[in-house]
This record gives sequence, structure tokens and C-alpha cells, in this order.
Amino acid sequence: MGGVVVVRRSIANCRGAGLVIALVVLVVMSLGALALVRAVTSGLLVAGNFAFRQAAVLAAESGSEFAIHWLSDRAETAELLSDQPAAGYYASLPLGLSLSGQGNDNPKAYIDWDDDQCAHRSGIQCFTAAAALPVDAAGHHVRYVIHRLCRTSGSSDAAANSCLLFRSSQGASSNRSQLSYAASKRFQSADTVYYRITVQVRGPRNTTAFVQTLVHY
Repeated sequence: MGGVVVVRRSIANCRGAGLVIALVVLVVMSLGALALVRAVTSGLLVAGNFAFRQAAVLAAESGSEFAIHWLSDRAETAELLSDQPAAGYYASLPLGLSLSGQGNDNPKAYIDWDDDQCAHRSGIQCFTAAAALPVDAAGHHVRYVIHRLCRTSGSSDAAANSCLLFRSSQGASSNRSQLSYAASKRFQSADTVYYRITVQVRGPRNTTAFVQTLVHY
């Protein structure tokens, strides 16, 4: 009889140990499932944010096209030699300009994207952006500002002015396998000034994107 009792106690102990192991495995599996859910949720969140940002970047094209059209109508006219704040155009690029209001420890100029006079910051230049374009179907708010890449307003040929200019080559041989340096007017052409278009887009989920484009005429 004594031997039988010992066997029964061993079986009971094994059953108790198996229950503990099963509970530990269940806890581990639950933690793994929770970690997997969190990873999937984070991945979906990142993918969603990326999609919203890409949509905002694509929406910026409308602002760039509108600004280019505005410039094209006034190309090579005296109107572009001076500031046009109501249209978001400026004939010079100031030093220390902060486009977003971030990432500059000592900014000297801001873009007033919010129509709040640059939050009433003192001691800085506050530049007005163009009026907002109509909100698109996805809820994107688009605004832009144009800077002529010159040190000062006025003619780019002025001695006191300095501009970023585009110079195209002329007189090159039509045959790609030949390059003639005998053409005296090869590098002589009219210089044109670069204009920088900065577009700000605000969309769903507080998405904000900035896109810049350089053009010349």
C-alpha cells in the first residue's frame, strides 16, 4: 500500500508542474501577441503618415503651377523689380530667412503663413504669403511665396546688387561627337535671374509640407 501512495503523489506533482508551465507559456504567448499588435499598429500609423505627407507634397504642385503662371505673366517686366506683398512676391532674398519658423536659432525673417504678423515677433522682417488657394477635395490648404534670388530689389545689373543668374551656352555643334571651341559667342547670352517658389501645404492630421522650386525666364 505504501508504494501505491508514493506513485499517486508523483503523478499529482507532475500535474501541478505542467499547469505552471502551461501558464508561463500562455503569458509569454500573450506578451508576444501584444507586441505583434503594437508593431502592426505602429507600422500602419507610419504608413498612414507617409501617405498623408506624400499627398501633401503632390498637392503642392498646384501652388507651384499658380506661382509660375503669375511669374510668366510678368516675366521681363519692371513689375518684378520691386516687392509685391499682396501677391506673395519679393524682389530680394533676405538673410536669415526661416521658412517654417523652426531649425533656426537666430532667424531674422519669417514667412507669415498664419496671417498673424509672425506671432508679433519683434526685431524681424515679416513677409506676407500669397492668398491661400481653394481647398482641394482632400482638405489641403496651399499657400506660396516667391523670392527673386537677389541681394536687393531693383535691376539685377546694378553695381550694388548681386543675383543668382542662369547663363545658357550657345553656338554648340549640332553633332554630339564634336565640340567646337571656335565659336566666339558660345558662352555669350542674356543672363536671367532665378526665382525661388516656396509652397506650404497643410492637410489632414496636422500634416505640413514645404516644397521649393527654382525657375528662370
